[in-house]
Amino acid sequence: MVNQGIDVLVVGGGVIGLAIALELRQQGATVTVLSRNFAQAASHAAAGMLAPQAEGIAPGPMRELCLASLSLYPTWVNKLEALTGQSVGYWPCGILAPRRTASAGLADRPAEWLSAATLNYYQPGLSDTVQGAFWYPDEGQVDNRLLVQALRQAAIDLGVTLHEGSGAIALQQHQGQVERVCTTNAGDFNADHIVLATGAWTHELLPLPVFPKKGEMASLRVPPGADTTQPLQRVLFGEDIYIVPRRDGRIVLGATSQDAGFAPHNTAGGVNQLLGNAIALLPQLASFTLDETWWGYRPATPDEWPILGPGPAANLTLATGHYRNGILLAPITAQLVAQSVLGQGNAQLEPFSWRRFHPPTPSLSAPPTLSSPPSAMTFTDVAPATVPTLGTDLAPVPGDSPLTIAGRTFSSRLMTGTGKYDNFATMRQSIAASGCNIVTVAVRRVQTNAPGHEGLAEALDWSKIWMLPNTAGCKTAEDAVRVARLGREMAKLLGQEDNNFVKLEVIPDAKYLLPDPIGTLEAAEQLVKEGFAVLPYINADPLLAKRLEEAGCATVMPLGSPIGSGQGIRNAANIQIIIENASVPVVVDAGIGTPSEAAEAMEMGADALLINTAIAKAADPVAMGRAMGLATLAGRLAYRAGRIPVQGKAIASSPLTGRITE
Repeated sequence: MVNQGIDVLVVGGGVIGLAIALELRQQGATVTVLSRNFAQAASHAAAGMLAPQAEGIAPGPMRELCLASLSLYPTWVNKLEALTGQSVGYWPCGILAPRRTASAGLADRPAEWLSAATLNYYQPGLSDTVQGAFWYPDEGQVDNRLLVQALRQAAIDLGVTLHEGSGAIALQQHQGQVERVCTTNAGDFNADHIVLATGAWTHELLPLPVFPKKGEMASLRVPPGADTTQPLQRVLFGEDIYIVPRRDGRIVLGATSQDAGFAPHNTAGGVNQLLGNAIALLPQLASFTLDETWWGYRPATPDEWPILGPGPAANLTLATGHYRNGILLAPITAQLVAQSVLGQGNAQLEPFSWRRFHPPTPSLSAPPTLSSPPSAMTFTDVAPATVPTLGTDLAPVPGDSPLTIAGRTFSSRLMTGTGKYDNFATMRQSIAASGCNIVTVAVRRVQTNAPGHEGLAEALDWSKIWMLPNTAGCKTAEDAVRVARLGREMAKLLGQEDNNFVKLEVIPDAKYLLPDPIGTLEAAEQLVKEGFAVLPYINADPLLAKRLEEAGCATVMPLGSPIGSGQGIRNAANIQIIIENASVPVVVDAGIGTPSEAAEAMEMGADALLINTAIAKAADPVAMGRAMGLATLAGRLAYRAGRIPVQGKAIASSPLTGRITE
């Protein structure tokens, strides 16, 4: 089922997505919102502080954006409350930032400093260790839960279509446009324009550096039988805790910050940290009742700035990565993103573009052309510029047909990897020396900035090298499918718009790294349906190879021996059967340790090889890369030439005819 007739599809039903949807609807657009789980939105886990100065945001575009949004808040919430008849708990109560050292950090905080004696008038009962506080009278808070409920109700009342429980699982792109948004259970969606507001889950759809930062929170109440008057009238923004009073008598405590992925639930340590720090700042809280604990996932970026504005497709706009400031930035994000969607550019968005994480490569705009040999190799280059491929001594075998995979031709039959090199310079020179056209990249390691993979996007000239994203690290079919989708988007970001290749790895076995045949077949069938050219990594199992070919895979890639083992070709008989029966290219992958083993695989009739560890961990990787390139070519030439029959007895090399006799 394809849902059509939508002007704008907003993917993400948190405060940012709903605010954008409401703004667009008020400007006449037909809007649909996809919400994976309304209760899981980061906005539910926030404290609702409106604190650009108390947060200590440095001068620059981010601070300017936050202050502009703060100035919009009074009018914005008034309109929202008028639309719904619901209060959102907006309270411009001011924020106190107590400090244990007198006037610490005063120079970089445009605020009034209150001495300890004066501070007692603003908030009595603070710890004796507090020496004073900064006072921010222009700042305050909003009840984030009431706010998101009001936004949801206003959007529905004005005619926004909301699909609850329908998370997006893929953005299907073609020629620079998002053609479809695929969901878990609501079919596919077409729209003139897509707004991606998926918060901490953004990296599941696009290879952008947005990752979850788990935060744990708690709330207290005045104990029963005591004076139920709210003892706090202002937000306290301490050095290791913030304490946010609500008008209904609750006191919100926040928040931890943990690199824990999407690990659920509160922890004893997290709650203990919140309570301990809160009581240390305001001792009277020790007698209050623990009301609630909860957690959430902030969408963090490397520079802690949001990603806003036009995305990597012409009809895609980004509104994600707000980290700690999603509630504060909701009004300005809705305004600027709506303007962008409606074709009204705004320079205020430029510093927040996704492109700040993808510096351009000089030749990146040109699509990769790999069917003809480039010029001779040089090995002195150590900058991320041109990576040559085939030199004259590595030219294809005369009269041989080129390696063709999924309709694309390649002049080299050697593929290499990017892992395990000591540095990028060695990697570039080794790839150049090998003469390869195809380089495989582990999508998950790039996404998580694993050591040795930071900056990989800029390390190679992707206009000359064809990227083969792989699903290394995936233990299940479902995980592999998700990562494959990310790999396709990563290739698009690097200028390879038509790259639908994926090296499929499903490996639950941590000790021997042997692929799961059932999971591999399941994932391959799904990815073929989604238009991928699937190159599956498998055990040397002829029956599985045939099943994968029948499922539509572009190649099969049997292992010679376990990954990285250097044991050589241990499955020669089975690989030979696969080669004899396959009508798609057979690529021997894993276990090759020496050039002689590479030549052996090619002499058997393999169409190509994939070699990484044997090159990267050699004593001289550049020399080994060249040796593997030559061995691949020699093995192919020998296979094409045809070897002599094996005989059971000696055959004289010199003919007997015409010999001299006595």
